[in-house]
Amino acid sequence: MALTKVFTALALSALGGAASAWAPAICNAVDPAPDGLVCGQTGFASNPAGKLFSIERLSRESCTTYCGSNEACTTFEYRNTAEGSCTLFGGAFSDLRFNADDHAWDEYYEMGCFQCSKNALIDLTFNTMQSADDWSMTQDVEDSFFFDNVKIGAENVFRILDAEDSGSAVLTYAPTFQLEAGPTYKLAFGLKTNFPDDTDWSLLTFFLATNDELVVEYNPRDGAQTGDWINFSTEFTVRPVDAGEGSLLIKADASGKPLDWYFSYIYLQSL
Repeated sequence: MALTKVFTALALSALGGAASAWAPAICNAVDPAPDGLVCGQTGFASNPAGKLFSIERLSRESCTTYCGSNEACTTFEYRNTAEGSCTLFGGAFSDLRFNADDHAWDEYYEMGCFQCSKNALIDLTFNTMQSADDWSMTQDVEDSFFFDNVKIGAENVFRILDAEDSGSAVLTYAPTFQLEAGPTYKLAFGLKTNFPDDTDWSLLTFFLATNDELVVEYNPRDGAQTGDWINFSTEFTVRPVDAGEGSLLIKADASGKPLDWYFSYIYLQSL
C-alpha cells in the first residue's frame, strides 16, 4: 500500500468519527584471540577497581552484550555457575591486578577480545529535553494530540498526549536511514502509559516506509515487563524492491480518555 494512501485513509476514517535504552551491541569473539589479552581465563582480581555494576542470572553472551553496549566498560567478569552472573569494569585491565587460577569460577574478558557494533540506524534514548526536536506531527483536529519531552523521576522520556475522544495523529521522525535487502532488522522500544492497567496497545502503530511504500506496520504486543516499563520489539527483512531511504512514523488513535504514551527508547538495528 502506498504511504500516501495510508495517510488518506487515516484522515477519512477520522472524519467519519472512527474512533518505557539503547540499541544493544552485537559482539563476536575475535578468532584467534589477540595476543596479550585475557579472553576467558579463570582467576580473580585482587583489586576490583573500576567496578561499574553486577547483574545476576545472566548468560555469558548477554554479559558480553551488556559490556559492549556500555561505553565505559572495558572488562567483564562472568561467573560460570548454573545461574551465571556478570560484573562490568571500567578503566585499565592492569588496575584489577588479575591473578590466573584454573580452579576459579570467574572468567575474565577484556573487550579487545571482541568486535562489537551496534549497527543502529536509529538509537534514541531521549536523554535530553531537546530530543523531541527531530519529530513533527500531523493530526485530524488541531490541538487534539501533542508531543514533548518530560521528566519522570530521574529519566527524560518522550511523550505523546492524547487529548480527544476521536481522531488520530501521525508523528514523523525527520532523520532518514537506509534499509537494504537481505539483513534482518529489529525495531524495539520501551513503552508505558498513565493508565498501566487499562491501555489498549492497538491504538499505537509503528510504520517503517521506503519509496512511499510501507515496509513494516506494527502494533505493540507480547511485550516483556521490566519494572513499570514494557519492552516491545519486532524483526523483519526487506524485499529488494523495498530497499531504499527509510522513514519512521508513529500513529496514535484517540483512546477516549486523557492518555499519555511514554517512550524510554526507540531503536532500529541491523542484526
